[in-house]
Amino acid sequence: MGMRLWAIVRKEFVQLKRDRRSLAMLIFLPVLWLVAFGYAVNFDVEELDVALVDEANNEASHAVREHLQDNSHFHMTDHTWNRNEAEEVLKNGEVALAVIIPEGYEWLSGDSGEENQPHILVDGSQLFSAQSAVRYFQEVWGEIQQERIEEIREDMQQSFTETDGELRLDLTDLPQFEELASVIPPEQLPAFRENFQSGLQDQIQQQLEKHADQVMEGFPDMSSVQPEVDVLYNPDMKTIHFMIPGLVGLVLIFITTLMTALGIVKERERGTLEQLVVSPLSSFELMLGKVLPYVVIALVDFLIVFAVGIWLFDVPFKGNFLPYFAVSLTFLVCSLGVGLLVSTVSNTQQQAMQLAIFTLVPQFILSGFVFPLEAMPWGVRWIAYLMPLTYYVPISRGVFLKGADIMAYVQPVLILSVFAVLLLVVATLRFRRELG
Repeated sequence: MGMRLWAIVRKEFVQLKRDRRSLAMLIFLPVLWLVAFGYAVNFDVEELDVALVDEANNEASHAVREHLQDNSHFHMTDHTWNRNEAEEVLKNGEVALAVIIPEGYEWLSGDSGEENQPHILVDGSQLFSAQSAVRYFQEVWGEIQQERIEEIREDMQQSFTETDGELRLDLTDLPQFEELASVIPPEQLPAFRENFQSGLQDQIQQQLEKHADQVMEGFPDMSSVQPEVDVLYNPDMKTIHFMIPGLVGLVLIFITTLMTALGIVKERERGTLEQLVVSPLSSFELMLGKVLPYVVIALVDFLIVFAVGIWLFDVPFKGNFLPYFAVSLTFLVCSLGVGLLVSTVSNTQQQAMQLAIFTLVPQFILSGFVFPLEAMPWGVRWIAYLMPLTYYVPISRGVFLKGADIMAYVQPVLILSVFAVLLLVVATLRFRRELG
């Protein structure tokens, strides 16, 4: 039995050695996933772009600016913004939050009304960036409050002499003490001095404590000077609103890449592809006929996910559908190109499946679909910029949640178009060569 078992094991290893492509995938794919997950699985965005609108332009607003600049999590732009510009760049995704300091703002201006308090606008369509932005700004605001309170305490204590933590008074400067000391017998003077000092010190301390209580009673309630935080485009910060727009792209790329790659390789394994080659069909007609069914299926899946996301999960769609559909079709062509390319370098369905997963998993991890792209180190982030899903996800979220115009995403749309043309041309040339 041992020899027979060893023979089977040896045969499997020989087959794996011959299939070097599958062997390489089995060894390097787990390493790739580990590295990708290790660097990409991070929900905390460490650096955020901020647009500051300073309408007050006074000492208090300048202090807010300085604290934001000193914080390592915020990157302040040099541009002088107004409210409309700040809201526009926030909508276009150029900044993560906008800090608006209104005219008339003063530190501890709790009695001046809410309209004079700072107003924070956060892009809720980027869920994890929004959460990080709110948390970091609260830290900055806490530092500002603490600094101001310390300044007030220092001002209150500036006129007193502090020794060993207790307030002391120099009695030699008091004329009342000199008058009393002149009629006190010399032998009683040390005891009188001590009693006078102690009694007067107690009275001063009691008055200071009473005065401190009065000051604290008149001190503005800290809750009245908290900035107003307004989360735009996803006010409740619902995860489903964040996920569904990206899931549309994920469904498209999974369906088209996997089905196209497996469908063509399946024909080759069965030997029916050679029969189609000798038919009157041209190579272009053959390729088009093979991929069109998957295009139709992918478009149906796209519409299903789109409709279910809106009607079942109440995800708002605020944009224009036709331009969004056109961009989705461009992204679909990119996915088809990847699937065709995988099919041309695969000899078996197993290889096609492995290569397809090899291209799909990094897009799931690194595209920003789940893990924020801004939280990834540059050594990993550049890989994300080589993947079509990285450009489709922000477009989909912007159109869904913000109602953004497609023209606000000219660069990602152009990159997707280049990807579509390049992948389709390379895949077509390789497909024709395989047929030849």
